Amino acid sequence: MFTQRDAPKRHNVPRWLLFAGAIFLAVIATGATLLAIHWPFTRQAVIQALEQASGRQVEIRTFVDTYFPPGCTAEGVRFLRHKHPEAQPIVTIEKLVIRASLVGLAGSPTRLSDVRVVGMHMIVPPKSAREEGASVPLNSGPGGQSLAISHIVADGAVLEFIRENPKDKPYLLKIDQLGLTDVGPGTRMSYRATLSNTEPPGTIRAEGKFGPWNPSDVGATVVSGTYTYDDIDLGFFGSIGGKGRAKGQFSGPLARIETRGSLEVAGFRVDGSDHDVQLATTFQATVDGTHGDVTLNPAVARFRHTQIEARGRIAAQGSQPGKTASFDIAVQQGRVDDLLYLFTRGQPGMSGDVAAQGKFLWPPGPRKFLEKIRMDLVFGMNQSRFTSLATQNGIDRISESAQGEDRKEQDGNPGTVLAVTHGNIGVSGGVAAISHGSFAVPGVDATLHGTYNLLNRRVDLHGTLKTRGSLSDATSGVKAVVLKAVTPLFRKEKSVRMVPFQITGAYGNAAVGIDWKKDLSRLSK
Repeated sequence: MFTQRDAPKRHNVPRWLLFAGAIFLAVIATGATLLAIHWPFTRQAVIQALEQASGRQVEIRTFVDTYFPPGCTAEGVRFLRHKHPEAQPIVTIEKLVIRASLVGLAGSPTRLSDVRVVGMHMIVPPKSAREEGASVPLNSGPGGQSLAISHIVADGAVLEFIRENPKDKPYLLKIDQLGLTDVGPGTRMSYRATLSNTEPPGTIRAEGKFGPWNPSDVGATVVSGTYTYDDIDLGFFGSIGGKGRAKGQFSGPLARIETRGSLEVAGFRVDGSDHDVQLATTFQATVDGTHGDVTLNPAVARFRHTQIEARGRIAAQGSQPGKTASFDIAVQQGRVDDLLYLFTRGQPGMSGDVAAQGKFLWPPGPRKFLEKIRMDLVFGMNQSRFTSLATQNGIDRISESAQGEDRKEQDGNPGTVLAVTHGNIGVSGGVAAISHGSFAVPGVDATLHGTYNLLNRRVDLHGTLKTRGSLSDATSGVKAVVLKAVTPLFRKEKSVRMVPFQITGAYGNAAVGIDWKKDLSRLSK
């Protein structure tokens, strides 16, 4: 027989531990029951959540849920149009992967650990075709409950912006890499993105803060951060070229983002010119992120020895497709040879100091840059001269003659005469029209008007000069004889002759001479 002493020993378990174990098992059982009843990762629950977040009907082709870790994978996700659900969806996603934790699911707000969006393609219709009544709260979870997401990755997404004219090629914005953290209701999420832009082509890298999202007033949603824009191909615009790099910082509501930064362009050039320049620009601007309009206040461009300041807007003009750049521009102190350098081949036809101010308009459209732009400028040049020897020699001889030098003295004492020039320039259709021009060299004052064709580089300027000299001393040979004969025909005021003249020919080699087509009889009165 076994005695009590021989019986196996029992290990006494503390009652508090048994009680705690029972509570733990009860919690696990309750949680399992609740998850079984309210499991969020069913096809219908995910569709409902996406519909609440997008304000659109959603379809899913295939769906698989997982339990360890909690989550699901949805493939072939389609966000349908309101009026025409049978048409191409507004948003498609190849694969949507959602992962969570038990702790996150039990919290408030419900928190997802990770969301991965693969192969998203989003169509942004033009204003005229956008559907009304589509709210995008972006912060609702199943059943209208708040939802927070620790991390979102959406690499390889494509945004396709449809033009007003359906024949025009859409504008594509390719999101190579996109990471968002701390996404949720009333939160300020962090983002980091790399984008391939197509207009103009280049790579954009940005990081910063975004939100909280304001669904009732998207323009009030605050954004901030820094960016770089590398390998910008300015050749996209046509008629200009060069490779640029921009960088800057920005902050403010989407409808009014304040930004400042810089742009450097290597090999900047204008079609029709064989010259490249290094262009450096600094800018302060206000950007309307809801419409894409930009206000410069100001942008300052520097190249060679010249600085140009521009203030104005890049925005849509009424119902006209595309955006128009409209600026007030000013050259406080620059060089006329620098400006001509941008638009000409070979050596610039003039040199000297220049100041100018006026209006600049660059409308959208397929035409070349020089054909599209319009300008109205008031300009002044000091110490200017023609770089062509033939043209400058003509000006020099007229000035020397007006100062009393005869032909022999001019030949024995050659010198370059520096001019002072003022006037207005209007540019339209590739032609610069000069009006109210004045031209002064020692002993000679002149008025002039005419055109310079930016496309074929032909000069056609006409005017009247006042001189006290003998025009026959300003030339030689047969021309001198002819000028002696016709000089009495020119009107004379207190020993000052009123002589019609012209500067015509190919740019850089224009000839200065008497304008024989002008009504000499009128000048002699």
